[in-house]
Amino acid sequence: MEVRFYSVGDIDEKAMRYAVIAAQHGGKWIFVKQKARTTWEIPGGRNEQGESIAQTAQRELYEETGALQFVLTEVCDYSVTRGETTYGRLFFADIQQMGPLPESEISEVLLQEELPRELTYPDIQPLLLRRVKETIQEIVEVTEEHVEPWVRMGLKLWPDHSFDDMHESFLEILHSEKETAFLCRVGQLYAGFIQVSIRVDYVEGSDSSPVGYVEGIYVEESYRMLGIAKKLLARGERWAQARGCVQMGSDIEQHNAASYDFHTSVGFEEANRIICFIKDI
Repeated sequence: MEVRFYSVGDIDEKAMRYAVIAAQHGGKWIFVKQKARTTWEIPGGRNEQGESIAQTAQRELYEETGALQFVLTEVCDYSVTRGETTYGRLFFADIQQMGPLPESEISEVLLQEELPRELTYPDIQPLLLRRVKETIQEIVEVTEEHVEPWVRMGLKLWPDHSFDDMHESFLEILHSEKETAFLCRVGQLYAGFIQVSIRVDYVEGSDSSPVGYVEGIYVEESYRMLGIAKKLLARGERWAQARGCVQMGSDIEQHNAASYDFHTSVGFEEANRIICFIKDI
């Protein structure tokens, strides 16, 4: 079995048989269970005669979830080959209002942050959801509306802090000229953050001042290996460059091999065995 992805429009719409809609509501992904099955799947289905593939997606989303108000975004076209090759289009739906589940083949709707374990198509659906996660990433600078999800992720990176103390500290950062943070948002969900600052005191390994500094970077486990950390770092570097920095510093705990590998992979050079890093930007 092979799953391939294409840009929207690369596949003739007349050849498409399926629309699959990765949908979010209230900060969670939506999965459905058919009456004849015990497993879960991403909403979707076959197109009907005379429908465009976008109309198929709208109809299937309503019939399978009861979604009344939503914004539908085309993600990509795809093919699945199992001897025969079939084609479809993958969508993302941001659902603002849900209604009762219409009478259909669906018996139950599940909202959760990740894929269920019991999947109808376990060799296909994880790939489709991963593609959506890769495509709809958005990097935003923190504002007061982002503080709570930022704190929740911060506590996973720095678990020795209390929620109240971290909340107060992060609110101070919002009003600082020398420190900020950027979050990666995937639809309604927050997948990671980077906290950066401007340091005017000596930074290990640097030969310039001021120096941008990575105070912390974190990506939720289920969103790793999607390029999010690199995008967060790039945004932090642009913020530092705009404030006159030509180098970026960072540090890690000595036992954190994964963080060490990430830093060296994105261009940092080890400056000392504290461990500190420096990178020209």
